[in-house]
Amino acid sequence: MSGKGENKVTIKELDENYYFHDSCITHISFSEEHKELEIVLDFCNWAQKDYKSDDPELVELKLTFYGVSDYTGPVGEIDYYSVVDSKTDKDRYYLRLEDDINKQFYEISIMPSNIEATILGPVTE
Repeated sequence: MSGKGENKVTIKELDENYYFHDSCITHISFSEEHKELEIVLDFCNWAQKDYKSDDPELVELKLTFYGVSDYTGPVGEIDYYSVVDSKTDKDRYYLRLEDDINKQFYEISIMPSNIEATILGPVTE
């Protein structure tokens, strides 16, 4: 995950190559008209297989899901929900989230045709 740029991935590649545990979602937008879902996270770059010591520990990552035929989950500004785990089931991708402030759990369910992961840059406090 080092470096900026876009990376087209399949659901299986997203599940195998991106470790989301402890990353925090800051925004989710969904357009039913365009069948497009965007999730922006403060992504734990330090927890990735290809992390190098000179890489930023946290990066802002945008996941764009195209051709979304089904989405269940919150939309809008998210008050820093942390990712507990993620999984795939055939053509569906799941993220389980914890709202640390209210101690509630949520599950996001997405059925996309294409996925793009874009590193927007390091997270600055």
